[in-house]
Amino acid sequence: MKKLNLFAGCWLLLAACQAPVSGEKEKDSVAVTDSTELVDTLPADSVTVIPADTAVIVDSTLVPGRWLQPVQGIDSVMQGFNLRKNGKAESVNMHSRLYDKWKLQQDTLLLWSHAEGDKEPVTEIDTLVIKMLNDTSLVVFPTNAAPGYLEKYTRKKGSRKGK
Repeated sequence: MKKLNLFAGCWLLLAACQAPVSGEKEKDSVAVTDSTELVDTLPADSVTVIPADTAVIVDSTLVPGRWLQPVQGIDSVMQGFNLRKNGKAESVNMHSRLYDKWKLQQDTLLLWSHAEGDKEPVTEIDTLVIKMLNDTSLVVFPTNAAPGYLEKYTRKKGSRKGK
């Protein structure tokens, strides 16, 4: 009886590992999950965890603008960046990181920056995967952060055009 169970188990394992039958096509799929409902319930200065495989379709016309978040520990002071339509970027209340330009690649926002006062300025590129974007909120995952870490920015009223 043990041999029969072992044989049946091996047969099932082998069957599960088989390539598709001729004529069947393997399908690649990407799940697009709307995380708007989850993110909209967060306070503006909060950070949360969302599954890494959550994909977002980004409306590139919503990206330009002035995106701000409270400075950690000083909620009355805001910091962030201003993304202009021409690809130029500016830091807002960030003196250690001065943004120069930006680019959107599918769901990833690239921000080029440099540090002020360096004898030989070093250019850095922040890579932010957009997890949620609408007219008033931008939620990103910095690729150099811990898995699941998110940052939320709010668009400053009247800055939709991004000049």
